[in-house]
Amino acid sequence: MLKHLIANSPLLVLIFLTSSYLVAGQGRKPGSCRTDIQHLQSVNRADFEGIWYMHLGMTLDESWEFRCRRMNFTYLYTSPDETAYRAEEFKIRNIWETPIVSVGALKFPSNCEGQFPITYSETGIPGTGEIDWNNLRYKVLILDPEKLIIYACQDFESSSEHAELVWVYSRSCTRWRWLEQMYMDDLREKGIDVEELYHIRHVYCEDYEFP
Repeated sequence: MLKHLIANSPLLVLIFLTSSYLVAGQGRKPGSCRTDIQHLQSVNRADFEGIWYMHLGMTLDESWEFRCRRMNFTYLYTSPDETAYRAEEFKIRNIWETPIVSVGALKFPSNCEGQFPITYSETGIPGTGEIDWNNLRYKVLILDPEKLIIYACQDFESSSEHAELVWVYSRSCTRWRWLEQMYMDDLREKGIDVEELYHIRHVYCEDYEFP
């Protein structure tokens, strides 16, 4: 079977947890963001680098819109201010079978510990019900050789609501029962409602490759 060739789309900053297909109003919950969520104080380079496959998500985009979601982190540098990685996202849109590749930089500021910001191309206005991607802080909740869990939250001041965002990655694209049990236990321990998470399908992903 012929492989589909994917064209890279260079970006100034990688938008790997978000997309331009977000719809305001989805994923909103009453009340404010939690203040008790525990995240890592540092991120181990050896554990973080390499290829990760997304298994579960809780975001504002449509749960059925993409499949074969994959991240590849490559170490770039460490400075007194930050540690940076080259980050490459690959995903396929379900409806049109359209593959998308985004490449950019992910940076952990030294004073943010296990948190990192991402600059988004379209800034939401606080209080309007949009996510303010420029000021959102993503938190690394779990990182070990087999799994990566990232969390973010934003309050909508004008409506006393908030949006909770979760991404679960594994080194394997296969949802092994033992592995799923591990990250489900981690999520429950963090107080995250696993019933709200949707699954990412990894089907026929081998039909696509980078040029």
